[in-house]
Amino acid sequence: MDILKSLTILYAEDDLVIQESTSRILKMFFKEVFIANNGNEAIETYQRYKPNILMLDYVMPNLDGYQTAKLIREINKKIPIILVSTYTDKDKLLNAIELNLIRYIEKPILYDDLMNVFNSVISSLEENNLLQIKLDEDVFYSFITKKIIKMNEEIFLTKNEILFLELLLSKANLLVSKELIETNVFEEPVDENTIRNMVYRLRKKLDSKIIVTVKDLGYLIKS
Repeated sequence: MDILKSLTILYAEDDLVIQESTSRILKMFFKEVFIANNGNEAIETYQRYKPNILMLDYVMPNLDGYQTAKLIREINKKIPIILVSTYTDKDKLLNAIELNLIRYIEKPILYDDLMNVFNSVISSLEENNLLQIKLDEDVFYSFITKKIIKMNEEIFLTKNEILFLELLLSKANLLVSKELIETNVFEEPVDENTIRNMVYRLRKKLDSKIIVTVKDLGYLIKS
């Protein structure tokens, strides 16, 4: 469980009493707990902070847990997602099978259930290389420390370099367009030189050719 102290979790729950009691428990285990009161806030919080894990109540205003998870799955195929529901929501949860959930937890949330889910989360992170991933020979990226590890030496990255690299890794072997980079990294329109300079600096730190430029279209990373 010690690994959780290096991870962040997004917890979305509209019932403020349940939210308060559960978030207190989560803060005992995680480096940081981001709170959302509904599905729309959960999407915004995910895009802003890029947490390692999602824990979503099924029944929420604006967007329910299923709709929220589905939208985030379009961006990130591997992030561990936990749905929280009442017993009567079980039929609805059948719809969520396609989302590749870690599992769901029934309300009221019990401590032992959380422990079992956390163990499943850790296994999922390890299986999907979400703790550390090999980029090239003797070059790794740690999702925990947000650093490149090259020949056992840690190399620091800027905030934008981290966001860009993790965006590429989440879409390995797929084209990442300039528009997607603007939205997910800079959160505003930027000129081509700004993106090129960031890519140039990151390539120097990686000392690798895994980031490929697709002329006039964007970038991709070879896995």
